[in-house]
Amino acid sequence: MKRTAMTAGVALAVLAGGVVTLTAPQAFAGQDQQNQVQDRQARAVSAADRAAAGGLNALAKGPDEVYARDMVTPYLNDLYTVSYQRSWRGVPVVGGDATVLVDGQGTVRATVAGTTAGVAVSSTTAKVTKSAAERTARGLQASTAKVESGRLVVKVTDDRSALAWEHLLIGTKKDSSPSHLTVWVDATTGAVLDQVEDAAAGSLNSEWNGQVTITTSGSSGSYRLADTTRPGLQCADYSTGTVFSKATDSWGTGNGTSKETGCGDVLYAAQQEWNMLKDWLGRNGHTGSGRSWPAKVGLNQLNAYWDGSTVTIGKNSAGKWIASMDVVGHEYGHGLDQNTPGGTSREAGLGEATGDIFGALTEAYANNGKDRPDYTVGETVNLTGSGPIRNMYNPSLVNNDPNCYSSSIPNTEVHKAAGPLNHWFYLLAEGSAPGGGKPNSPTCNNTAVTGVGVQNAGKIFYGGMLLKTSGMTYKKYRVTTLTAAKSLDSTCNLYNKTKAAWNAISLPAQPGEPTC
Repeated sequence: MKRTAMTAGVALAVLAGGVVTLTAPQAFAGQDQQNQVQDRQARAVSAADRAAAGGLNALAKGPDEVYARDMVTPYLNDLYTVSYQRSWRGVPVVGGDATVLVDGQGTVRATVAGTTAGVAVSSTTAKVTKSAAERTARGLQASTAKVESGRLVVKVTDDRSALAWEHLLIGTKKDSSPSHLTVWVDATTGAVLDQVEDAAAGSLNSEWNGQVTITTSGSSGSYRLADTTRPGLQCADYSTGTVFSKATDSWGTGNGTSKETGCGDVLYAAQQEWNMLKDWLGRNGHTGSGRSWPAKVGLNQLNAYWDGSTVTIGKNSAGKWIASMDVVGHEYGHGLDQNTPGGTSREAGLGEATGDIFGALTEAYANNGKDRPDYTVGETVNLTGSGPIRNMYNPSLVNNDPNCYSSSIPNTEVHKAAGPLNHWFYLLAEGSAPGGGKPNSPTCNNTAVTGVGVQNAGKIFYGGMLLKTSGMTYKKYRVTTLTAAKSLDSTCNLYNKTKAAWNAISLPAQPGEPTC
């Protein structure tokens, strides 16, 4: 592991051969602390498993339904979320997943389910063949390179269940961008029940980060834009697939048209986001299990996207690679959305706003003098002469995006539909009149809102993500973020301000939301 500048760190005794030694008391103390953490997590998971097996509260289930533990994620304040996948007579129930919030003492704090309805299917025998369902699914994708998977499931949509064939198709959209399309075809009628596109793309903008320190790998005479301290994080030339390497550990030309510069910017932004996740949110890397994802720079399109496993960066109209901190943070934010309970958020706007929020959090954490935290997206590169592509404190200032939630949001174009959630996050973080040079933010109910600070806002939103289930909606996010806020602060201050921010974007109280 190499860095372009020396940074402060923990002083360790190093013997010949590079072996780090600890005195016996230090080693035992560290082991004891690790054992305590493991014991508390084990108690939490055991309590969550009992809740799932017993059908506690939202986890109610029928006699042929079983919950299987899927993911355990440490949160903050000795809290954990444990997610579960449901099956019926051995058949996976898509949309029937659930999440439990539990503490290290084994107390269940909350239960969240994707649906409260039982499975209303009479048989596991399909009348439509798997191959016929695949042909129907292929007809929904511009070009299909391969069918990644196909399985029989129970698909739950709006509390209605049906036996269905699920196919994941890998291919391209009409604009030639990647497509990871999941399609559910009714196994009785052959009708398309639902479809979800997991490859996220958008027209984005870029900027360099100035003179910064990045973590690379290699040794004298041979260095690579690969970060072995954050496994999986590396940046390659899109055209060749080759990770950038050179004889010296000095990267970038200062010219935004250089792919090497673009890849250096990607590593810097991704490393800052990784650090923010660890220091502010308690998350172990982008994946949650100590790993990150690779990136490529050099796409010959005015675009950047997340394809389910890789971030790809294109250019702007001036030929500069669009690797600004908010853009890179946004694309890796799609990966975070995918790799938290419930998977990729499906209602219009949620995925795009999630990306914008993580871009804003990364900017705030890095506090880079060349790209100040500002709650606008892509403001540093001007594709069309109209400035940023989205505005979080007043979404209507860009493309007349909506500031307020309404019943039309779920059917709005996904980037425009991000407006209300972006607006909510700004109001939660900064308030409606923050002062200090920060912009005022109009509220939809004409109330004054006081912010909790960007770090606390990030904790609350991330806590809401850890309680996601499949089929996530704006309304469900109100419930999960209020649950997270209550769990973080027994005084109800965070809860009350989270609630006020939701009210301020005209998203009212929902059934099942907690009180405080």
